[in-house]
Amino acid sequence: MAKKPRKRKHDKYATLNDPQAEFDFHGLGKLREEDIQRLAQDFIYQSAQRGLKRVLIVTGKGLHSSDGPVIRPMLSWYLHKLPQVQLVVSARVDRGGEGALEVHLR
Repeated sequence: MAKKPRKRKHDKYATLNDPQAEFDFHGLGKLREEDIQRLAQDFIYQSAQRGLKRVLIVTGKGLHSSDGPVIRPMLSWYLHKLPQVQLVVSARVDRGGEGALEVHLR
């Protein structure tokens, strides 16, 4: 008699803290600081308007930049100034780690 495969329990909390939207700076070419801030601000504003609470901004690790990471440190500082932003933290390793920021919105 063959055993029936066990059903896996569905974890209703597994995706509770997943980002609800993502913005990726890869492939946008060389950007000025003002452009980076504008793009991030527009993304945050639109996400807040949609009622989202957790978003991910992929900045890259700066491995191909001669001066090291540029976007991530600047954005980390800048995003804290936006009224829609509650918290900015480094992303979990499976979401990009040091190459991404998780942003919690009010």
